[in-house]
Amino acid sequence: MDASTAEFNYNTSIEGSLRPPMKTSMLARLSRVLRWPVMGLLLLILLVFSKDALKLNPAERASAPYFYDLIAWEAANFPSKWVHRLTTLLPWASNGGRARHEQVHEYFRMSEEVSRLDSELEESAARRDDGATSESARLEAELDELVSARKGLRDDVEETLESVISSVIREEGFASWGELVFPPVDVRLTNTPKLLVTSPRDRIRRTHDVLLEADIKLEDREKVEDELLNESNLAALVIGLGGVATYPASVPNDRNLISTLETSAHEWLHHYFFFRSLGQNISKSPQMRTLNETMADIVGREIGRRAYQKLGGDPALLQTNNRRAGEADETQAYDESGFDFDTEMHRTRGRVDELLADGRIEEAEAYMEERRLVFVENGFPIRKLNQAYFAFHGTYAESAASISPIADQLHELRGLVPDLSTFVRKVSGVSSYRQFLDRLEEARAETGGR
Repeated sequence: MDASTAEFNYNTSIEGSLRPPMKTSMLARLSRVLRWPVMGLLLLILLVFSKDALKLNPAERASAPYFYDLIAWEAANFPSKWVHRLTTLLPWASNGGRARHEQVHEYFRMSEEVSRLDSELEESAARRDDGATSESARLEAELDELVSARKGLRDDVEETLESVISSVIREEGFASWGELVFPPVDVRLTNTPKLLVTSPRDRIRRTHDVLLEADIKLEDREKVEDELLNESNLAALVIGLGGVATYPASVPNDRNLISTLETSAHEWLHHYFFFRSLGQNISKSPQMRTLNETMADIVGREIGRRAYQKLGGDPALLQTNNRRAGEADETQAYDESGFDFDTEMHRTRGRVDELLADGRIEEAEAYMEERRLVFVENGFPIRKLNQAYFAFHGTYAESAASISPIADQLHELRGLVPDLSTFVRKVSGVSSYRQFLDRLEEARAETGGR
């Protein structure tokens, strides 16, 4: 917790009590105590699980100046999150459920305002007229003040989101023992890192993933992509992420409430799967990665939407929110002219696969650029459409960029079992795609394929 956050909490939540300085002092002491053990633990984990820390793959070499510092992020966020959680148990830190719900809706109202001010600032800067400089300065000051105020609410809002998601999980019972949910739901609303994805040019296959700084500039993103193309013959793409299964989970701070809850639940499921066969075998095959991600999408959406209802969210948004938790923002625009993104993207993917299967790489790449321009003209700002784009989005089987049957198979299994708990247990226990198909066949036999 930084100084501005502490001051905001003091002024708005405590209203002059003498206890907050004691609370802040204790927070600082506990954070200092926990920081080094956590950093040591994380370093040990990285050393144990790293196959060869000194040997960089082409994607890592090309993007080395922009690496996302995961150790520093964990050291800064893991202790402070749990210290805050402990302090909320203190008598003077109590806050009623109604007040917490109001905080949540105020936080997301602020987020909408932040987005509006960001857009106005971009428009002002683009005009470059005599009044633009003073107007930009005013907007920047207003934006800074609003971002600071929103940050002051963040810790309490995160606690509320975690609590309501945990309550849904407890109701289902697949990851709880009484009041205890394991692993605990832990979320940090933040600027999420970018992801560098690579694929061979002659086929669509996700080969290397590298987390990069959240604020990497566009020119640097394209520099990395061009270097990998020219020096390693790899299609590459630096893309925005819908969330990252760090602990606490990194969840974007620029989304609406329903998207935030769905993404938070999605990332928690990755934490849950980590302790089960499904997560432990995520790298076993492309199908297992897709099974993991699509399962997290489907179940995360169900949990997130029930949590949204508990918070009194607008039911109408449940019908319009179609953002998939792991996908980048550029697929989320919606055009009212009748252009069907899903149909057009699926058709594009099919044609690209045909061209690559025939060895017509250059023709496939020219076709993808031609199609990218069509999407841009229809309101979908896709910066680069290449093999890496399809490799990333194809991991999410519900995506229009995927040709995987796994989404349909998971939806079928969900319809064959009586509840979410049974569905999660059946899928989280599989260690291979073949085993998943066997469980689907068993469910069909048990129910007569209803």
